[in-house]
Amino acid sequence: MQNSRSRAWIVPVWLLLAPLPAAAADIRQPDGVVEMFTSQGCSSCPPADAVVTGIARDGRTLALAWHVDYWDYLGWKDIFAKRAHSDRQRAYARAFGEAQVYTPQAIVNGRTHVVGSDGAAVLAKVERLAGDGKGMVVPIDATLDGDALRVRIPGSAAAEGATLWMIYLRDHADVDVTRGENSGRKLGYSNIVEAVEMLGMVHGGDLKAEFRLRDLAARGHDSCALLLQAAAAGGAPGPILGAALIGKLRK
Repeated sequence: MQNSRSRAWIVPVWLLLAPLPAAAADIRQPDGVVEMFTSQGCSSCPPADAVVTGIARDGRTLALAWHVDYWDYLGWKDIFAKRAHSDRQRAYARAFGEAQVYTPQAIVNGRTHVVGSDGAAVLAKVERLAGDGKGMVVPIDATLDGDALRVRIPGSAAAEGATLWMIYLRDHADVDVTRGENSGRKLGYSNIVEAVEMLGMVHGGDLKAEFRLRDLAARGHDSCALLLQAAAAGGAPGPILGAALIGKLRK
């Protein structure tokens, strides 16, 4: 049985007032990755969704909203939820030695977790991990050349065996919830995970990939993120070693 936790939350004003990332395809190298496991059917989640929006506006850290499906039985089916997202969260729980999952949960750099509605704690985790050498330790060399997106992961001991993933995102959406715990509320969401694709594994040298922006845009997603992630025991998701955000695929 999953638990829902709620705490007071704080989002620094500079996060909420910061300008949105620039239009047209651009590449950002974040200082960390926050994976927010959330649900439209969870009354404790809207403050955490605001944390994601604040982080997305600031642009220094990559925030990803993974909508889970295990609260759908409460009367409202989350329109962005996927079983695979719930499975990812449960795999993290196994890796952390946890017996249960909860929402809203923020997993930082694939290494630790904190209640997602506590924006100050989330940002503190990002900063602390970076200071401890557990931030984005493997650079993702992503460059744009006209319509071509070229990606290179330099081979290294740190990167060996890690998998490169492409995460396809919807930048923002507003949803009118008419049933369930959030009935009657209009909720805003940012950096919504819509699809995931495995690109390859670093093994014995550099990992390279190349894409055409027009092909990425044709998939119908607003942006995409690259995650280089190691595996934990049993194949569960482990530490995130590097990341990049390719923003505004569609003009």
